[in-house]
Amino acid sequence: MFNDGYRDYVGDPCLDEYKFDAELVETVLSQMKRGKAPGLDELTIEHLVNSHPVMVVILSKLFNLIVSAACVPH
Repeated sequence: MFNDGYRDYVGDPCLDEYKFDAELVETVLSQMKRGKAPGLDELTIEHLVNSHPVMVVILSKLFNLIVSAACVPH
């Protein structure tokens, strides 16, 4: 099974090479396809792209918090 090889793995997901920054989030958002149907949260890519510029900073902090906590919120 896949997990058998990683049962005792202890890694550090908080290394700087795994950090999200605002520039990365902005680049990824700009490359996403437009005109797609929203998800369960009813947000589209257009909402994020056309939001206040501070949104990419907030998203990068949220993504880093998720990685450091190793937990995705419900």
